[in-house]
Amino acid sequence: LSEEEKQAIADAAAADAVPFNTQDTMVTPATKDEFGDYQCNAAMGLARNVNLSPRDTAQKIVDGLQPLIGNVMEEPEIAGPGFINLKFKEQYLSSALTTMAKSNRLAVPITSNKQ
Repeated sequence: LSEEEKQAIADAAAADAVPFNTQDTMVTPATKDEFGDYQCNAAMGLARNVNLSPRDTAQKIVDGLQPLIGNVMEEPEIAGPGFINLKFKEQYLSSALTTMAKSNRLAVPITSNKQ
């Protein structure tokens, strides 16, 4: 995920978990392939503070997140008591790789701090 996409996930989770902020969110690479590409465990810790079950908290996070990541990620999956699994869309990955392959810099940005 790009930093922008990670921030969008964190922002959606934090917005649905007021009075919390992005420090309360946690998006990490998935620990097993069957969980997708990334997982978010934020609902587990946030639930008790918003008087919702972890699963209901996860659903609120997913509801806020889906419009932000719909072009990049498959429908987020809520697993177990409130884990959120995220998986890239194959079409997005294919398109991103094609764009990188056509770039003479392979999508590495030019730095303004040249040394």
